[in-house]
Amino acid sequence: MNLNFGENFKNLRKEKNITQEKVAEVLGVSAQSISRWEIGICYPDLELLPSIANYFGVSIDALLSNDTDAKKKDAQIFFAKINTLSCDTTEEIDFVMEYCKKYPDVDYYAYKLIGAIRDYAAGDKEKTEKYYPIAMKNAQRLLDTRFRTGVIHYMSAMCPENELEKWLDMAPYAGFSRRSCLVTRARTHNDWNAEHIQTGIETFEAFAIHLDRRCPDKLGSAKKLEFQRSILRTVESFGENGEVPDGWKMFYAYKQLVYAACLFAQKKTDDGWKNFDSAIEKCKYVFSTEAEWLDVGGRMFSEIKVSKDWSSAVDENGNEHKLFGITNISFYDMEIICDLLTDPRWSWFNSVRETEKYQAAVEWVKTAEEKQRAEL
Repeated sequence: MNLNFGENFKNLRKEKNITQEKVAEVLGVSAQSISRWEIGICYPDLELLPSIANYFGVSIDALLSNDTDAKKKDAQIFFAKINTLSCDTTEEIDFVMEYCKKYPDVDYYAYKLIGAIRDYAAGDKEKTEKYYPIAMKNAQRLLDTRFRTGVIHYMSAMCPENELEKWLDMAPYAGFSRRSCLVTRARTHNDWNAEHIQTGIETFEAFAIHLDRRCPDKLGSAKKLEFQRSILRTVESFGENGEVPDGWKMFYAYKQLVYAACLFAQKKTDDGWKNFDSAIEKCKYVFSTEAEWLDVGGRMFSEIKVSKDWSSAVDENGNEHKLFGITNISFYDMEIICDLLTDPRWSWFNSVRETEKYQAAVEWVKTAEEKQRAEL
C-alpha cells in the first residue's frame, strides 16, 4: 500500500475538523487504529478503502496518492485555467475550492480561494454573507505564512465595516500600509471618488510604493503617462546618479512597461520600445542575479538590504529581519509582469503585441515565471 496514506488521511480528517474518535466511530474501528494509520505504523484493511474514500469525498487513488508528478500536473492545469474563469459567477470559486479540497496543505490554493471570493463577493451583502466565513477560515491559517500581506489586503477589502479596523491594524509596516488597504477596499466597492482620494494620499505617503495593477485609466494614456513618468523619476532618485537600486528594479520595470504602453498608445513607438527593452533587461537582471541581498536606496530606507523575494531584510549591522514577504505588491514576482504583458485589457500594447520582439519578451517572462513557481 502507498506509504502516503497516513498523511493523506490525516489532512482530510483535519479538513473536516473532526477528531480521531469521531472518524473511528463512523468507520467502525478503534481510535487507536486511526492513530496508527496516521503515523504510518499500519494501514486499514483493503475493504475499508471505499468507505474511507466515500466519507471524505475523494477517490481511492487520491486517498493513496504519493505521486508528485500528478501534483505538478494538477498545478499546471490550475495555472493554465485560473485566469480564464469569470469572477462574475461562482465558477472561479468552485474551481479553486476543488483544489483546496484535494490539496488542503497547499497554502497557495487557499490564498487564491480568498482572492476569488473577494473578486466575486466584495461589495455585495448577500454574496459576502455566504462566502466570507469560508474566506475567514482560510485567512486565519495563512496569517503566519508568506501570504500574510495578500490575505490582509483581500480581507480588508471585503470584510464587514465593523471588522475593518482589525484587519487594518495588521498592516502597519513599511511598504504595505493601512492606506493601501483602504485604496483596495474603495476600488473593490466601486467607490471611485474615495479610491481617487486615497490613491493620491498613498502616493504622497509611500513614494508610489503600491504596484498599480489596474487596467488602463479611464482618463486615457496621456494622463497615465504623466503619472508613470513621475513614479519613474521618484524611484530613480533613490539611487546614485539616477541608477535604480537593485531592490527597486522589478518595481521600476513594471512601471516602465506601463509607461511604454502609454507611449505606444500615443504613437511614440521609438520611445515606447526604448522603455520596453530597458524594463525587460531589468527583469532579466533581477531574475538572474546571484546576489543574496539587494540594496534599496541607502539612508532613506534605513540602510537595509532585502532578499530577492522581499521576505526578509538585513540591516547595516548584519541583523536579519522577517518582512512577511510583500506578495500583493511584489518586487520580484514575475507573475505580475506576465499578467501585464498578456492581459488583453491592456489594449495600449495592441500596436506592437504581434511583433517578434514583444512575443519573445512574453515567452521569456512566461519561462521565468514557471521557474519561479517551481521553486515555491
